Order: sequence, then structure tokens, then C-alpha cells
Amino acid sequence: MTQESQLNRILAAALLVVCLIATLVGSRRPAAELARGGAPQGASRIEVVALEGPIGGLRRSSLVGLPTSPLEQLREAVDDSAVKAVLLRINSPGGAVGSSQELYRAVTALREAGKPVVAVLEDIATSGGYYVASAADKIYANPGTLTGSLGVLIRGLNFSKLLDTYGIEPQTFKTGEYKDMLSPFRPATPQERRLLQELVENTLDQFIRDVARGRQHLPEKGAEEVLDAEMIARRQSLDEVRLRQLADGRLFTGAQAVELGLVDALGGYTEAVEDLRRMTGDPSLSPATRDPFQRALRRLLSQGLPPAGQSFWLGQLLGDEEAGGIPELPLLWMAPAWTLR
Repeated sequence: MTQESQLNRILAAALLVVCLIATLVGSRRPAAELARGGAPQGASRIEVVALEGPIGGLRRSSLVGLPTSPLEQLREAVDDSAVKAVLLRINSPGGAVGSSQELYRAVTALREAGKPVVAVLEDIATSGGYYVASAADKIYANPGTLTGSLGVLIRGLNFSKLLDTYGIEPQTFKTGEYKDMLSPFRPATPQERRLLQELVENTLDQFIRDVARGRQHLPEKGAEEVLDAEMIARRQSLDEVRLRQLADGRLFTGAQAVELGLVDALGGYTEAVEDLRRMTGDPSLSPATRDPFQRALRRLLSQGLPPAGQSFWLGQLLGDEEAGGIPELPLLWMAPAWTLR
């Protein structure tokens, strides 16, 4: 048993003791008590997932390895029977290519599982942020939202002239001709420039293909309830040819994006919730985000109890009659340095 595993088990035991004391001293929560965000624990709900800041790899708590990334939230929502739909709030300038693609696939998986997704673009949702949104069933934006910036870049610095000024001569030992591409110690060769340009062009092709596929795909259920004829026509016109014309890095306001078909309508959180209720056919659904305490407890319990024990104690301590076992949570590596910005 590793030292980290031993520490996690001790923490789990300590947390259980604290919770048991609190349960004995305090009164038990009513079964209908609302969870943080509005929906009762264990009840059907609209999961709210926030994608904020630059898109990168999975962030984990150094204490208990608790996953906090939007990617993990989206993946958990696929298998969570209480989650009937997802509201994805995006406020991101973009980021790493691989991580943006992971999020795009996670949103697509929700749709394929029959769980509608509506994206709300907030202050900014550009490049990789828009890439993720394009997989949703419907996209809302505010009139002043900044979006677009469709494109790919890879960049580096060249300090060779500065080093020459101070008489500094770098030494590099490498196993292949291109192993030190984008080295700051020398200018790029013509061959390297060609290879790097081919790399970003190939990535742009993937970007355009995925966005076109996402926008032209209409919701499986309730499309007529949330998309009018004009919205559908704009989406269907946004094919790869049209997207390539727009993929020159320019920015658009939310109002401009609606006219171009990049966004379906102007609106935000309230409109998205109403659409998700229509698409699921359940007007009683409420938006909620799983309590961070519950997520932490699930992770801690996984260190020292079998699945049956996890379910029992979660039900006792959290009042969650439907608490289930804890699935394995995958660890993602950080994506390469080129970005969708």
C-alpha cells in the first residue's frame, strides 16, 4: 500500500467520524431538501457544467485526487441516471487542441445517450471554447459575447540574435533532424516552417470538420420545440466550405454569430433551462450542480470501502437513497503546446 493510499484511507476514516458525529448531534435533513443549485438530491435534474478559463488538462486535488474538470463532470453525467439534460456554460478563450477535442466528444456522448445539451456562451467563447459549444443541441449567446476566432496557431521565440550579442553559444544534442523544432536558440529552417504549417493546417481541417458536423446535426428529440425554421436553415448552410471562409481568426459578437449560424439565438441561462425542459418533456426539471462535498466524500470512500459499503454510507450521510458505487476516474495528460485561440 502506498503512502498516498494510506493517507487517503486515514482521511476517509476521519471524515466518516466527523459526519457520524454531525448526524447524531444535528437533525437529519428532510428528504425533499433542495441541493445546492435547486434540485433535490437524487432527483431528476439538469446538470450545470461550467467551462471557464483556458482549456487544458485535468486538474486534480493534491489531497484526495478529486477530479474537478468539466470533462469529468460531462463524463459522469452520461452514466448518472438522475441527469436528464446538461446546461453547459462557457466562458473560455480556447486552449489546447487535444483537450478541446476531448470536451467536444464528451458533449457528443451526452447527445448520443439521449441527454440534450444546450450551451450558453457568456463573456467570451472563442476558438476551442466555441469548438466545444458546437457539439451542443443548441447554442445561446449574449449580443455582446465575443466568439469566433476559428483557427489554430503554434508559436515560439527566437533569441539567437540576443545570444550572439552576449557571446552565448547554445549546444544541442538530438536524435533527429526535427527534434528541436521551435528552439528559441536559432531561427526555424524552411523545412521546419513547412512541417509546422502542415501541422496547423491539418489541425484546422479537424476543427472545421467537427464544428460543421456539430452544427448540422439537429437534436434527436424536441428539435421543433427549440429550433425554428430560420435557425435550422442557418445551421444547415454552415458546411465545411462556409466554415473555412470564416476560419481566418476573426472575432464575432454574439449578434453577428447568430446571423452567421454559429449561434442559434440570443439568450442565456433562463432560456437554456426552458429549452431543456421542452426537449426532455419534463417541465419540472431544475438546474443543479452536484455538491462538491458529496463528490469529495465519494472519492474518499473509494479509498477504503467496497462498492456496497460506499452506497450504504453515502445514503446514510447524504440522505441519497440512490447513491451508487464510485467509477474509476481516468487521468488525462496535458495536451501539446499548440492552441486553438
